[in-house]
Amino acid sequence: MLATVWPSTVATDSKLQRQKKIALRGGQLAVVAVVALAVAGRIVSGKHPLPWPQAAGLTLAGLLYIIWYLYGLRQTVQWALWERGTSPPPDWPPPLRRRLVFYFAIQLGLAGLICLLTGAHSSAALVWLVLLPPVAQSVFMLSWPGIVMVAALCPGILVVVAWWQGWNSVPGTLLEFSYAMAFTLILSLQAVSAEKARSEVEQLVGKLSGANQKLHEYSLQAGELAATRERNRMAREIHDSLGHYLTVVNMQIEAARALQGCDPVRTRDALEKAQALTQQGLQDIRRSVAALRTPPLDDQPLAEALRQIVADSCTTGQTVELQVCGEARVLLPPARLTLYRAGQEGLTNVRKHARASQVRLVLDFCSPAKTCLSVTDNGDGAVSDATRTDGFGLLGLRERVQLLGGAVQVQTAPGAGFSLKVEVPG
Repeated sequence: MLATVWPSTVATDSKLQRQKKIALRGGQLAVVAVVALAVAGRIVSGKHPLPWPQAAGLTLAGLLYIIWYLYGLRQTVQWALWERGTSPPPDWPPPLRRRLVFYFAIQLGLAGLICLLTGAHSSAALVWLVLLPPVAQSVFMLSWPGIVMVAALCPGILVVVAWWQGWNSVPGTLLEFSYAMAFTLILSLQAVSAEKARSEVEQLVGKLSGANQKLHEYSLQAGELAATRERNRMAREIHDSLGHYLTVVNMQIEAARALQGCDPVRTRDALEKAQALTQQGLQDIRRSVAALRTPPLDDQPLAEALRQIVADSCTTGQTVELQVCGEARVLLPPARLTLYRAGQEGLTNVRKHARASQVRLVLDFCSPAKTCLSVTDNGDGAVSDATRTDGFGLLGLRERVQLLGGAVQVQTAPGAGFSLKVEVPG
């Protein structure tokens, strides 16, 4: 109890904490001094000395009063010295329970006993100072109903004792006590309000610090996610643009090698086509590197861009056709680029794996809520495991479509060709 009611300073205390501990020590010393001086002054008074049994009883009552007061001060000190982060904040004021009622009943009873033992002379009237500490403690330990009750009981005790002992000038004594009690209440209420405000600020600071920490963590996660998305986007762009051009160029070179000895004109056309595609690929890469996201479509309609890659594929010996269903409409750039890349990826897979003679692209605008592009060939097809997204092309395409809230469907079977269908909103 002594360590609580007389808090010692440590090296880790903040400046505010040290000031509060010093203030608490000063307040406790002041209360003890007031009670001790009130009791001792009455005992040593030469005008109306007390008999020794009465003086001994008054001394014992004063000691019990001081001990009981310091015992009840523990919770107040713990609340006043609470620091953010050291422990959960205490509930204040504590709920009115039997132990609090018992504590104030004993304290007021001891104060009344001290007043009663001072004797029947007017010089003993200043002993009413012992009734002020319960008033101050009620502000720190009780809610408003309890404070009002204690503030009403203290003058009542003083009036009863003064009437019983026959003190002179009871109205003047009561008036003095009322002024002192009002002053005590005002100071105590200001102290409690300031401490409650500090406690609320401490709690808000703790919540704000936690929120800032979480926000910092979220920002780091968002940065990592953005970097990952950007790497994936660049990987898709490299695969879809450079991979497409290199595949077509490779097919043109193979066609030129096959026709080299028998048809020089077609050989030259194939080589010129390969060279033109190489230049287009280089330009596309330069634009992408410069702007980090330069769509290859510019302001060209999606159907016209698809017709261009269909024309490039027809020079490799395959029959490739494009069909547009419904009335063409303007799509948002992400959706338009995704469908364009889907057409590139579908044709690239046909050239690499399908060994197909006919390929059909269908661009469907019939639904007002979505736009579909399907790429179907009559090639070898694949086993069901081919529908998995193990390759970079289909994996990147699925990522593109998922970002837009669309869907990718793959249908294939051995000997039944391969069908890729992409749907995007818009």
